[in-house]
Amino acid sequence: MKIASSYSTVCSQALLSLVVPLYKVERPLSVLFWQRGINDTYRVICADAVYSLRIYRHGLRSLQDIQYELAALNYLHEQGADVAYPVEKHAGGFITEITAPEGLRFLIVTADAKGVEPDYETTDNARLFGASLASLHQKADTFTTGYSRPQLDVDTLLHTSLLIIKPYLSRDGEQFTFFDRTVSDICASLCGVDFSQLDTGFCHGDCHGGNVHLSEGVLTHFDFDCCGFGLRVFEWATFRWDTWDADNGDELWSQFLAGYRAERDIGVADFQWVDLFVVIRHIWWMALIMGNAHDFGSQVTSDEFVTAQIRHLKKLISRCKHD
Repeated sequence: MKIASSYSTVCSQALLSLVVPLYKVERPLSVLFWQRGINDTYRVICADAVYSLRIYRHGLRSLQDIQYELAALNYLHEQGADVAYPVEKHAGGFITEITAPEGLRFLIVTADAKGVEPDYETTDNARLFGASLASLHQKADTFTTGYSRPQLDVDTLLHTSLLIIKPYLSRDGEQFTFFDRTVSDICASLCGVDFSQLDTGFCHGDCHGGNVHLSEGVLTHFDFDCCGFGLRVFEWATFRWDTWDADNGDELWSQFLAGYRAERDIGVADFQWVDLFVVIRHIWWMALIMGNAHDFGSQVTSDEFVTAQIRHLKKLISRCKHD
């Protein structure tokens, strides 16, 4: 019988023979399926270079979402930022449309982010990451484009996230009550904040410290899939969120801030909200994972998963109140 697919794995050999030749890469030898994440990543191995090939999941991003991302990457590359920039096609443009069993999917090729993920046991790498992120923000301050995608503001990060999470909460009411109360408390804390006075601009969207590779003292940023115009405090809070539970978390945070501030100022009005945005970051992350349960598996919407995340949120909220 013929049966539908919701998420297929595209054949590496087909990509090598049909898609890679469309791009300005020289002497491609092989394509390796490298990683399944929010999207699928392949490595294009050439005689003298390596490239990254990303296939966006069906229905996850609109064409305009991706065009915005690529416009930002091209601009940052032109400004001298260390990013995995897009590779152009021989016929012009950057995006290829492919028809997978589940439907239309978009594909891009980018330069390789050389090196490996930094080891944050070494706090010097946190300082390096802070400085690199500050440089990225500085170079992105003048970025404009006619393309648009959802902004990384409180409405998207918090309220839209809650709408995604709520259908998966248990029917006993306790989980609903917790999330409603938490969001209400956050909104009350932010009531009266003039967000136009905070640091806003192009944001990576997922700069937890792992979406960079380190090579010979240089950090190259990649995976801008969650990017958009938004609040820079969310960027700083994302690194704090990812390292808060580390044994050397406070030192990592201190070094990150030192590196960032050496390149770019963090205003007092912005900094006071970092801890609160750590909580918002975790709610956003939950929505990202749970909203993709149809591809990731329903374990990420189970009562056990939600209970564990509520337990972690309570821990973050407690630290937020005491720090």
